[in-house]
Amino acid sequence: MRKALLSMLILGCGGTKMPVMVTTGGADIPAEVGRTYRWSFDDAQPGPLPADFVNILGDWQVVPDGNAPSGPNVLRQTRKYDDPNFPRFAVKDLTFANLTVRARCRPESGDDDQACGLLFRLQDHDNYYVTRANALEDNVRLYHVVGGERAELASADLKVERGKWHSLEATARGDQLTVSWDGRQVLSARDGRFAKGKIGLWTKADSVTAFDDFEAIAE
Repeated sequence: MRKALLSMLILGCGGTKMPVMVTTGGADIPAEVGRTYRWSFDDAQPGPLPADFVNILGDWQVVPDGNAPSGPNVLRQTRKYDDPNFPRFAVKDLTFANLTVRARCRPESGDDDQACGLLFRLQDHDNYYVTRANALEDNVRLYHVVGGERAELASADLKVERGKWHSLEATARGDQLTVSWDGRQVLSARDGRFAKGKIGLWTKADSVTAFDDFEAIAE
């Protein structure tokens, strides 16, 4: 209970840490093995995050975009936060064990960060794996997050272009984790901390990032 209350506090020491939604992402419904789950955002009305998702932090909006990989809409996180906030959401109820999860993403702006990321095997708002690409740092990294604290598992320096659509993909099979960027595997690590959990999307700080063609395959 104390941890939950602390997670909802607004802290003000040289920056503002906004309150997150304390959540596990809903029910524990196993994803059907062999099935591909897709969210293109094209059937959703422009406006707030669709009901399929649980917003942990952020101002996620479905917006029209004529340059979307699959039109007419994209999902964009538009609210700018002081570091170290991590806007993120989870797909409601569905739980994946072995999986491949991917999305198209376009970093658009940000003075501190220009990040796009994928969450997987999420236990709750503060415990999950995340892989993210950053257009300011020109790298792709893989982390586990435990109790809200990130620890790096793998990193690769490579070009991440702002204003361009990219593909980010993570695969988890047992304790083997891999990450691909624009169709090429760039990271691998072993970590058995989380065996299953939910999936979602992630950004950082003042990143404004668009996402499209979010999908996951249960394996």
